Amino acid sequence: MLKDFGSGWRNAFEKRLESILKVFPEVRLNNILRYRGMLRLDFSAPTDDIKYIVDCVAYHMERESATMCENCGKRGLRRTGDERLPEPKCLCITCYAVELDKALANQ
Repeated sequence: MLKDFGSGWRNAFEKRLESILKVFPEVRLNNILRYRGMLRLDFSAPTDDIKYIVDCVAYHMERESATMCENCGKRGLRRTGDERLPEPKCLCITCYAVELDKALANQ
């Protein structure tokens, strides 16, 4: 599900997403995006009550992703204002330095 993201987010959120889909088999995960350095999850559900529950869990996961390094899972900051990075990501200082070095090497 989270194959397009770093191992920090995959390790933290993959099992949670699987659990949601196991508890609510009628729920569909429509889309997973990186939006301004955090996860954005889009679910659909057959009833408003189930949709509300799933959206609450998704909201918590999205907010947690905004403070967790996508690459390693440590505490991170959303790097949304750095034009040197190809896209905004949430990264710890070490992973930010590595990503920045890669981006500058590709220029």
